[in-house]
Amino acid sequence: MTEKLDIVGIGNAMVDAIIPSNRSEIEKNNINRDSMNLIDEDLKNSLHKQYIIREMAGGGSLGNSMFGITSFGGNGSFIGKIKNDEVGIFLQKDMVREGLQFPLGFTSPDISTGCCTIFVEDDGTRTMCTFLGAGTLIGPEDIHSGHITDHKIAYLEGYLWDNQNAKMAMKKMIDICKADNQKIAFTLSDLFCVDRHRESFKELIENDVDILFANEDEIKAQCKSDSFDKAVEYAKSLSMIVAITRSEKGSIIVNKNEIIEINPIQVDKVVDTTGAGDLYASGFLFGLAKNKHLTVCGHYASIAAAEIISHYGARPLIKLSNLI
Repeated sequence: MTEKLDIVGIGNAMVDAIIPSNRSEIEKNNINRDSMNLIDEDLKNSLHKQYIIREMAGGGSLGNSMFGITSFGGNGSFIGKIKNDEVGIFLQKDMVREGLQFPLGFTSPDISTGCCTIFVEDDGTRTMCTFLGAGTLIGPEDIHSGHITDHKIAYLEGYLWDNQNAKMAMKKMIDICKADNQKIAFTLSDLFCVDRHRESFKELIENDVDILFANEDEIKAQCKSDSFDKAVEYAKSLSMIVAITRSEKGSIIVNKNEIIEINPIQVDKVVDTTGAGDLYASGFLFGLAKNKHLTVCGHYASIAAAEIISHYGARPLIKLSNLI
């Protein structure tokens, strides 16, 4: 028998494209500076023609987590939808280079690969222009048992829940993973995702999820409470593993009635919090896949989050395996 891979994840396949810039150039394009802008394909193409892309890196929430897992020395597969275009070709090569499997290949005939174009100013100000692209269009026809079985844990990204076809794809994947005795991990992804999908998230969590990731605001929103103590009681009631991040306060892991407090790893300076939750999940899932105690999983998660907030970008600058 072949040994199972660690993690199979399904999410919005994205590439980060970095462009050095300044305030006047950003404002010239009627883009909201120092924030995230959702843009269409025409504007994305226009920006890429106007400016020189300094570097590209595979990204997206699920992608950040999967790259973090490989940085720890883990492995796995990314289920995502891309087009055979410049960005898609780069992303596939980036994943393969980092040790991930990308079994779907190029399945989008028309819509371009998702891309987050990031304007970076000299002082570090980042303006993100996100074209979601093909990634959100993944459907049940893209889910194949042979790509998903023989993994230890399946990881689902809440961001995909916005699209009905993507939701159906995730549900099909869950059925395959359950039949393969995989644990199901899910991230609430974003406070606004919770507000949009609270009831269907509730159904998914209670029926299918074994491991839940959320930050403090997300878990409070999911149980419709302003009290963190009540959110913890809600997490207990789920009778599963719930990892809740609390920024500078560290995190807590709720395992049924057990509560484990995880101290944060101190950094000299917080530079960029983008991807902190994604990398936290990568450390936690890597630990679980290696059968580590939940305290150790939480420590791995904190190490990854601390590394990522100490610099710009959501990819580790050093191998996370060197830090544990």
